[in-house]
Amino acid sequence: CTHDHEPIVSNMPPPDGPVVSSASDLFGTTRSINTYEVSNKFYMIDASRTMYDNFNSEMPDNPVGTVWTIDAFDTSPQNSNFNYDHVSSNSPSFSGKSSGVSAQYNGGQAYQYFKNVHDRESINGEGGNVIGLINISDEDGSSLGNAFWNGIAMFYGSGDSNFEHLARGLDVAGHEMSHGVVQSTANLEYKGES
Repeated sequence: CTHDHEPIVSNMPPPDGPVVSSASDLFGTTRSINTYEVSNKFYMIDASRTMYDNFNSEMPDNPVGTVWTIDAFDTSPQNSNFNYDHVSSNSPSFSGKSSGVSAQYNGGQAYQYFKNVHDRESINGEGGNVIGLINISDEDGSSLGNAFWNGIAMFYGSGDSNFEHLARGLDVAGHEMSHGVVQSTANLEYKGES
């Protein structure tokens, strides 16, 4: 039997889930970053790692076991106007979101270092989220030329006259993540030389 059949076309949207995006970072380098698509919107949430807990995750607002980049919109966590939300895009290219691309890529690289070299599953050793917040301002509202670990997440300032955007540096991501690992393993206070 030879019949010409029309291809079946579905009007259903593609299923939600991990997507490998190709996007430009703060150096202008095209990076492959792991993102997550929900209802045709792309989020800087990496659910591709072995630590990802699909069962307990509610995407995109409550992921578990991910590398997750969040935008603070040039506000400070020390102030009452602190504002933050997902780094998201309507396309996987994340056009104009180069600081998020850098933070997502570097956070993933730092996670992978601890996994490969130290057999450590995330900062807490138990697959907890690796969270990076970008575009952090100083308490006085000026651009922050620093990065820090606050006990829960890594915070990257947008830079100042002495520093470029702190999310640019892989060494910055590794340094801040190391503060978290030290806190989780040695329980040292985050001050002085810890």
